[in-house]
Amino acid sequence: MHSLRRIPPFAGSTAILSATLLLSSCAHSPSTPTGISRSVMSQQPTVTTYPVPPMKATLTRSFLPNGLEVLVLPRPDLPLVSFRLGIRAGSSFDPSGKAGTAALAADLLTRGTAGHDTLSLFHTLDATGGSLSASASRDMTVLAGDSLSSEAPTLLELASEMVSSPTFPPAEFEKKKESTLASLTEEDNHPSPIATNLLYRLVEKGTPYATPSSGTPSSVEKITRQDLLNFVAQYYRPDRAVLIVAGDVTPDSALALAKKYFSTWQAPASAPPLPVRRSFSAMSTSGTYLVDKPELRQSTVFYGTQGIARKDPSFYDSLVFNMLLGASQTSTLNRVVRQKMGLVYYIHSALDASRHRGPFIVYFQTYAKNTGKVMGAMNSTLADSVRTTPDPSAVRAIKRQLVGGFPFLMNTTPKIAQLLLVIWSDGLDYTYFTDYPEHVSKVTPASVLAAGQHLINGHSFVTVVVGPAKSLKKAGVTGTPPPPAS
Repeated sequence: MHSLRRIPPFAGSTAILSATLLLSSCAHSPSTPTGISRSVMSQQPTVTTYPVPPMKATLTRSFLPNGLEVLVLPRPDLPLVSFRLGIRAGSSFDPSGKAGTAALAADLLTRGTAGHDTLSLFHTLDATGGSLSASASRDMTVLAGDSLSSEAPTLLELASEMVSSPTFPPAEFEKKKESTLASLTEEDNHPSPIATNLLYRLVEKGTPYATPSSGTPSSVEKITRQDLLNFVAQYYRPDRAVLIVAGDVTPDSALALAKKYFSTWQAPASAPPLPVRRSFSAMSTSGTYLVDKPELRQSTVFYGTQGIARKDPSFYDSLVFNMLLGASQTSTLNRVVRQKMGLVYYIHSALDASRHRGPFIVYFQTYAKNTGKVMGAMNSTLADSVRTTPDPSAVRAIKRQLVGGFPFLMNTTPKIAQLLLVIWSDGLDYTYFTDYPEHVSKVTPASVLAAGQHLINGHSFVTVVVGPAKSLKKAGVTGTPPPPAS
């Protein structure tokens, strides 16, 4: 129910490494801006190509007259096609007081279009044997399709209808709204989503990213079917969208399909502004906030501050620092607090770097009686991590992991499409496929230390603790109740 970028609360080391590799997969070189009118682009060469050495393939980029960007990466070894249609229309665009609008709209895209009612759409999709789903994150709405290459035209036709003429049938709307409210209410019984949502609300205070993509019970309750229709009419625009096709296709055949099914999709005359982010210096929230859950024996703790954006010059150095600290199996936090001290179920750090600054977080779960000890060990480890340069052999090992794991982000067509979607969403350059090893190779122990100091020293940190207040007080952990959501 959270943004795709939000930290998985129970991610194991393998999952964290995979997520870290995905976050590291894009260089911070400039790219053609996305999310703006592309009238100028029509004057540029029709097709641009970029080499993809890990796959021994070539990425092709072109634009339709309506501004839709089309990326094609052939992989003809299997008769499969994956596509991702990304639209810059995520939860950060939700109407004021109605967080969850983008997510609810995305969830209902597969429930009916002008050309297919709900049952007809399901039957058509089921006959292909493929899959077609829709979801919304904080920055975009995504339609994801996977099928045999022979069925790709059918899925693309359905996807084009979903973004250009969704109907949001009233009965389906009420049903989905009710199930969303039930899911959000259920989240209040689980410490990890409570801690995650509260940390983001505090760290991202005053920005569109302070509220979960799925909204809150009070905000979703206010959403009407007309709100969804208005949202789609205003924000589903081809000139702020990308169609990525990977698999058993050629650039010419994929572009022909894009023209056939998406050329009639037109944008409104005026483009709404993109969400404005505040600067890091505007963050003033700090302190420890306690959510009392007397029925629990464990505590869940999130400790975070504003981090960096993907294009930050220190991104790769920060990435290696984060992996050494708490985002790999051999990380210092895991070794000291979990293996040596035996005090936690898990402890990880995470760098949520994307198009905009995202939080830098350390999070763990332990018995409530151990919380004070773990927080002390965590703070000591953080202080030590920015005091001296890391072991050169440890830095080399992490760099080897990053380069060695990179091709595995492209070993299936869905992974290829998803990776390209992240690149587009973050406004990065498609030459990263060739630049990636060079960016990693430039990381040194000294640059890792400097990046860590930039992330940690002088920053205001927020601590969120979810657990039994009485037991936590005995362990020396206290905090103020969280402020009410705005």
